Amino acid sequence: MLKRALGATVSVCAFAMVMQSAAAQDVSGEAEPEMESRTLSTVTVTATRREENIQSTGASVSALDSEALLDRSVQSVEDVADMVPGLHVSNYQGDTSIFIRGIGTPVIVAGADSSTATYLDGVYLSRAAAIGPGFFDIERVEVLRGPQGTLYGRNATGGAVNIITKRPTDEFAGEARLILGNYDRTHAFAALSGPLNDRVRARLAVQKEDRDGYTTVHLPRGTLPASQPDRTFDAEDKHDITARATVEVDLTPTAMLTLTGDYYKADDRANVFHFASLGYQDEVSGWLGTREGSQTLPYFGIKNSGRISAPASRDIFSAVDYFNETSVWGLTGRLDWALGDYDVQVITGYKNSNPDFQNSFDLGDTFNTYIHRAEDHEQWNADFQLSSPSGGRFSWIAGGGYFSEENDIQNNIFGDFWEPILTQGLLDLQTAGVLPPFPVSIPESTLCCELHLNGRQETEAFNIFIDTSFDLTDRLTLKAGLRYSEEERDGFQNFDLAFLPSAPGGSLVRFAPEVLFFPNAVSESRDGVQPDPFGFVVAPVEGPATFDATTPKFALEWTATDDLLLYASAQRGFKSGGYNIGSSQRTPYEPEEIWAYEAGLKAGLLDKRLRLNAATFIYDYTNLQAQDSIANQPIIRNVGKAEVRGAEVEFAALLGNVFQLDGSVTYLDAVFTEGELTEPLRPAPLTDEPGSTLRNLDGLRLPRAPEWKMNIGAQADFAAFGGDLTLRADYAWQDQVFFTVFNINAASQDSYGVLRARATYAPGHGQYKVALFGENLTDETYFTNQILTGTTYGAEFVGSLGAPCTFGIELSTQF
Repeated sequence: MLKRALGATVSVCAFAMVMQSAAAQDVSGEAEPEMESRTLSTVTVTATRREENIQSTGASVSALDSEALLDRSVQSVEDVADMVPGLHVSNYQGDTSIFIRGIGTPVIVAGADSSTATYLDGVYLSRAAAIGPGFFDIERVEVLRGPQGTLYGRNATGGAVNIITKRPTDEFAGEARLILGNYDRTHAFAALSGPLNDRVRARLAVQKEDRDGYTTVHLPRGTLPASQPDRTFDAEDKHDITARATVEVDLTPTAMLTLTGDYYKADDRANVFHFASLGYQDEVSGWLGTREGSQTLPYFGIKNSGRISAPASRDIFSAVDYFNETSVWGLTGRLDWALGDYDVQVITGYKNSNPDFQNSFDLGDTFNTYIHRAEDHEQWNADFQLSSPSGGRFSWIAGGGYFSEENDIQNNIFGDFWEPILTQGLLDLQTAGVLPPFPVSIPESTLCCELHLNGRQETEAFNIFIDTSFDLTDRLTLKAGLRYSEEERDGFQNFDLAFLPSAPGGSLVRFAPEVLFFPNAVSESRDGVQPDPFGFVVAPVEGPATFDATTPKFALEWTATDDLLLYASAQRGFKSGGYNIGSSQRTPYEPEEIWAYEAGLKAGLLDKRLRLNAATFIYDYTNLQAQDSIANQPIIRNVGKAEVRGAEVEFAALLGNVFQLDGSVTYLDAVFTEGELTEPLRPAPLTDEPGSTLRNLDGLRLPRAPEWKMNIGAQADFAAFGGDLTLRADYAWQDQVFFTVFNINAASQDSYGVLRARATYAPGHGQYKVALFGENLTDETYFTNQILTGTTYGAEFVGSLGAPCTFGIELSTQF
């Protein structure tokens, strides 16, 4: 596959050379007039909480402005990952899962926290379901690689992603865009911006998208004649609307208030599982005959009685309908106030996220399972910072913040195979003397049973920080910072098993925990709680739990020349502990910590026609939080130690006045160095308890940490047909990744590459553009993530596939 990646890279370069040669002469045949020599443009970023040129920032940060996003047809956070070194982004059941340099937290069920902090206009997005809808009407996106313990703090052990939206303009302006594509895609966008009076400016942007599904779901045939086609519906479709209104008010000549409201609503079947593998059946010969594998037999007895989906296929089977009715909305207020030479910034925000969807992961057409997942999440934040004048020898930024959230979580997972499992479980408890003798009879029906991985999560956090910069000489700068963070977590577990109501509108009937036999398994009090022998419990967690950390940063920056910056840094990152909401665990897992050491350079060469940025880094990662499915429960466990070593190179070059070549290469050696973890599905010796195999993780790779990752892009801008023509091609490739800490091949994705291209024509006489584009042009099939379905739910791996080949035409205007 590496040869294939290199071949694609050569092809992109060859395309660029052809464009360079063709563009030396206007397509009309007339010689192109001499142009002023071009230089590479640079992006101004706020990654360090001050506006500065990205080439003057002593940190690993990549940024794409609105023009770069448009040239590359980037329309989602997932697309950004193809353009940025060390970044891995996937969409899993509506959640945006972000890994940076191998650091991240996989999302299995609702309620998990990310290890990468994502900010929308300065507001921290706590829920992964709110990230995707926020990527709309974008001015630029910034990706900071490495822990951001000082400037960003909470949940930023992997790094931070800043999404900055477009602001109101001083003069009346507007833009509109219409995209028509395959899968009957229609994407319409419009924005208006300008002054309402001398002191007030506003911007309103609205986007509507409709697209048929990438996946076809085949329903049971029932009594359909053989001559009749299957009953089907589309999944992985898109029917949503997004809107954002921003108002800027000049309160005084030195104070500006910005108010923003955003809204997102989806009504489709966007979320879907694809079958990846049989899991440990593919790893261990005869696994179904082991004690661990035999737990799945009732599940497979139903599934294998009908048609089943093939691995990595977008023609899948299901006996249940899908839906996705997700809404996200928020309000933000920001005050920017210049107090003499000092700058004050205050940001307050509220975000309400309500994902609500249903689908199935058994992927067979015999009624077997469904999963209904929902969150009712609210978050509030208030952050402030005070910045000193930046022109002196010593400068600083000091600030702090408060964050609060409440989240009611539902993960309702039905299985039509529970009766024999429960019957055997009750008989075993009677044999052990835990239950008194009584006749055990659970009649089979389609009402048993729904597993509830539900609960409530509450968080309160505050922090204070200071970041300083001191010029030791004209060219050597010492930077140091410190943040103190404190976080209180609390929650309620609703982990039970229930019969569905026998009549529409009826109530669920709880089967376990049964208070008649286990009265302490259901309680409103924290004291005296004892889960039943199956682990089921409905009670508050043992809490609240408080976590705190002090995270310093030290850095040296040497401006060797006006176009060469060298830097070295050491900083600590922290992600607090918490609770496995929706499980039998009432005690918290512990925080994860990371020390990161990095050295790098940023160079502008050949009169700013060549840019070269490089970094090498070492992470000392301890107590990392790994999520997996254990006994049908999503469990985050602390896993020993890991070490991440790597290097990155980003480059951009202008070859003449027409052609640009850019790209990046990342090498990552991310492995566990210490730790043992129970691998519950690997067969244990018969002398040991089933599911008790202890696995030594030393030397295994971190999940979603490809050893090599690269991207290369070629772009040509030249005059043609009486206007301007831009041609661009991009190719992104990554090495094999594993989706579990145990590095099993059944839960992995081999190396793959994705090719995209775009051609944009702008007539010289108008304000219009037309573009043709294509993405995943070679129609690669690949998984962006995978999860384990659960012990009694087949212990299979399912996940999300990357988008197939898509193409279309885009018409746009600006005025």
